[in-house]
Amino acid sequence: DILSAGTLLEQPELLFEKIDDSVVEAQMARLERIKQENIVNNFVPKAVADPCTYDDFARLDIRVGTVLDCQKVKKADKLLQFTIDDGMKGRTIVSGIAKWYDPAELIGKQVCFIANFPPKRLKGIDSQGMILSAEDADGRLVVIGPTGPVKPGVKVS
Repeated sequence: DILSAGTLLEQPELLFEKIDDSVVEAQMARLERIKQENIVNNFVPKAVADPCTYDDFARLDIRVGTVLDCQKVKKADKLLQFTIDDGMKGRTIVSGIAKWYDPAELIGKQVCFIANFPPKRLKGIDSQGMILSAEDADGRLVVIGPTGPVKPGVKVS
C-alpha cells in the first residue's frame, strides 16, 4: 500500500494553470495569421497554361465597363449581381466574388470583362459575361480594371 487509512495529505497544488478562453482565442488568431503569412511567403505561381495562338486570344472580346449597381444574389453566399455600363445597351454579369467584396465598394469602379461569352443562367439570373479577377497568393480574388478612367465599352487589346 502506498497510503494507509488515516494518512494526512499535504495541501494539493495545481498541476496546470487554468487558461482563459480569451487567451486561447488570441493564440488561435495568431496561429491563423502565421499560417496565412506562410502561405503568402511560400507562394509559387501556377505553371503557365498550354500555349495558345494569337487567334485564340483575339476571339476573346475583353472590354471595360463601369459598375452601375452591385447586389448580393439571394440564397447564394458567393455570388454578386452586377449591372454594367458597357457603352452599349448595358449588361448583367453574375460573379462569384462576394466573399472578398462588399457590393457597395464596387459601384462606380471600372472592371474588365469578357463580353462574348454566351449567356449563362445562375440562380435565375442571365449572366452576360465574366468579370476578370486575379487570385492572390492567399486565395483572395482581386477584380481587374484599368489603372485610369476609360470610356465604358473600350476593347482591351
